[in-house]
Amino acid sequence: MPLQKLAAENLNFLRDFLDTLPIQCFVKDPQGRALLMNKACQDALGVSFASIEGEKIYSFFPPEQWARFLRRDQEIFASQQTAAYEETFWSAKFQQNRIGYVIKNPVFDAQGRPLFIIGSTLDITEQKQFQQQIDHELEMLKLQVADVPLPQILQQFVIGFEATFPEVIASVLLLDEAGQHLVHCVAPSLPRAYCQEIDGTAIGAGVGSCGNAASTGQDTIVVDIASHPFWTHFASLALEHGLASCWSIPILSTKGRVLGTFANYHRYPCEPRPNELQAIKRGAYLLGLMIEHDLSEKQLAQDRLAQLESAQHTQTILDNMGDGVITINARGLIETFNRAACRIFGYAVDEVLGNNVAMLMPEPHASHHDGYLHNHLDSGEVRIIGVPREVEGRRKDGSLFPMRLSVSKIMRAGQAIFIGLVSDATLDHQRTQEIHRLAFYDPLTGLPNRRLLMDRIKKAMVASARSTYFCALMFLDLDHFKQLNDSHGHDIGDILLQQVSARLLSCVRESDSVARLGGDEFVVLLETLSIYESEAANQTKAIANKILASLGAPYTLNEIVHRSTPSIGIVVFQGEQDAIDELLKKADVAMYQAKAAGRNTACFFDPEMQAAAAIQAELEKNLREALAREEFYLDYQVQVDLFGRVIGAEALLRWRHERLGIVSPAVFIPMAEETGIIVPLGEWVLQQACRQLRRWSEHAESENWLLAVNISAFQIAQPDFVVMLKGILASTGAKPLRLKLELTESTLLRDAEDVIEKMNALKAVGVRFALDDFGTGYSSLLYLKRLPLEQLKIDMSFVRDILQDPNDAMIAQTIIALGHSMDLRVIAEGVETAAQRDKLAQMGCDAFQGYFYGRPGPPEQIAAP
Repeated sequence: MPLQKLAAENLNFLRDFLDTLPIQCFVKDPQGRALLMNKACQDALGVSFASIEGEKIYSFFPPEQWARFLRRDQEIFASQQTAAYEETFWSAKFQQNRIGYVIKNPVFDAQGRPLFIIGSTLDITEQKQFQQQIDHELEMLKLQVADVPLPQILQQFVIGFEATFPEVIASVLLLDEAGQHLVHCVAPSLPRAYCQEIDGTAIGAGVGSCGNAASTGQDTIVVDIASHPFWTHFASLALEHGLASCWSIPILSTKGRVLGTFANYHRYPCEPRPNELQAIKRGAYLLGLMIEHDLSEKQLAQDRLAQLESAQHTQTILDNMGDGVITINARGLIETFNRAACRIFGYAVDEVLGNNVAMLMPEPHASHHDGYLHNHLDSGEVRIIGVPREVEGRRKDGSLFPMRLSVSKIMRAGQAIFIGLVSDATLDHQRTQEIHRLAFYDPLTGLPNRRLLMDRIKKAMVASARSTYFCALMFLDLDHFKQLNDSHGHDIGDILLQQVSARLLSCVRESDSVARLGGDEFVVLLETLSIYESEAANQTKAIANKILASLGAPYTLNEIVHRSTPSIGIVVFQGEQDAIDELLKKADVAMYQAKAAGRNTACFFDPEMQAAAAIQAELEKNLREALAREEFYLDYQVQVDLFGRVIGAEALLRWRHERLGIVSPAVFIPMAEETGIIVPLGEWVLQQACRQLRRWSEHAESENWLLAVNISAFQIAQPDFVVMLKGILASTGAKPLRLKLELTESTLLRDAEDVIEKMNALKAVGVRFALDDFGTGYSSLLYLKRLPLEQLKIDMSFVRDILQDPNDAMIAQTIIALGHSMDLRVIAEGVETAAQRDKLAQMGCDAFQGYFYGRPGPPEQIAAP
């Protein structure tokens, strides 16, 4: 029934009834307007209901709280269910945020439309703080059981207390040995200068809050330091450091002796609420237990009543700890077993109390435990007491698990009591195993990585020196792996690497090792081969052939059928004659020899081959620096038409090394492609060529010449190749129509569709294209038909013997006929004699290039007819 339909006397009765309840009760409409509010609710808000009846009460809460209240109301109306939850709300009564347990029930009219929400809020702030304090006390006792030093325990206690009561600045002062002065102990939030000033202050009645509490043994609550007589001599010091009130509680031993004081400072004058005072006293009591335990075990034993009280308090705390705490007597029988221990081992308390602790141990430790215990009691030998360690525990179901165990020994009434602190280390072990896997194994393939491989090679060398068995290292590199990554992406490449790893493992023995060094490089370590080197080499060769056959079989990579082959370098070794790095270097050199031999093969290390590899490595190093040193330059070789007229030239890259002289392009071009230097080097060539085109365009006799530039497959595969070339044409002012890019048939093997797209994009701005070395590759005529070509180039290998070899002549004739059938011009390179020129002209060749017309040289030597 809507509230407005209640009779006046019924409504008044309802209000009177609700006002008697200590719980906050309220009624709100769907928009958050107050319809009814009892006295407890009005007190918490600091407002009278008469002044806000029917109004929204958002002004009494922070905006984010009000928005959260409305959102909750909407969710409750939508669910049509009673909701109960904890909520933080601002209380004007306490001038702080409070925590309430809220229950809300939605009410609807006959048509199912929301009418209002009936709710109640129970302030549970003090209960929350009390629970937090209890949790903190558990942690303190845990530290005590673990034999943590007293100053560290007190430091953690104060930090935790301040976290429970954020407005408090807490301090613990202890009496000196004479009991006449207070000595600073811990106060992490008090200004250091203040602590230094009060350190060593003599106690006495009326000497500050702490001096008075320590002298009288009574609680000393000073609400306002500025005006209280106890603080006459210290007020200016406290106020200078922003301290306005101080409540000090004496820390007492179980016999009532003052040990020190526990003080709570505030930055504003205030007096403690009952729950705060109770919390401070609980804290002082716990501090007393901690301090007294640290001072003297003998003193604790003299007061049995205090011991009993402490034990009861301790057991309550232990039952709420996360770690297991177990105590056993001198006979090894379990006396206490907290809840965490029950959870860890799977036993109920009554199943273990009075039983031998060996029931929690695996064999053989369970059978030997009583002997260990008796030996310790008889001889005093210490095996695990005070030495934290990891051991195995046995659960009720018989399963074993790793656990951390710390055992302490105390004396009670002259009898030894052993306290064990236990925590389940299963998750830590799993994390340790994962860290080990990441440190020593390749995450992609699961194979050992370089670090683990080096360790295994070292052990194999030591074992080989002792046994005289030979061992072998194989260094494997996948042929053309980069092309697979470039064509299909790294995901496909990763699948190939995983399948290669599996095949390698299937080719070797369990005693051998397969490791991945990175990229597409693998190493196989073969151990305990023959004691005779030649026989060991034959055994290694047989395994290498098995690997070649296995890795050469087709792969299925996400429905892509792919063939891949390895190049394998092998070194056979015995003992520790060579360093590990030297062995790997030798195997690496042999692997490159396998690549030079045509790939998909295995080669053994040869010292002469190592010398050649060293030269190759030095040359590669110099190549990386040559561009910066400006050691590259371009030569130009003239191209003429059928009538001998100059139509342009081909730009040829040259390298003049400061020590080696002119290095052949046949040597450094493949090296540049393999190392990736070809990309910046190719860009430099295009810049120089376009600048030359611009210079030629400024003279009438050369303005229409074409300049041919060779393009590497690695260059055109770059995503920004088109943008880069357009930028060079624009910056140099070269005419695109005068630039002719020569591509080889092998360029299409990478990604024909990508090459065709880029060629068309450049063709649109005028750039011309020729297919170089035509007839030496394996390009499809279907692709050839789609390429935006203007010219085919007959390779010099067919021109060289065109007059003596009928096959060469027929190939040349076929290329010319094919080119003309596709409306392409044909140029022959390597023309060295007039007879060769005449033969090609008779076949219909359109243009010529070779020594017969001029050797490569500077652009000035090319002259117009």
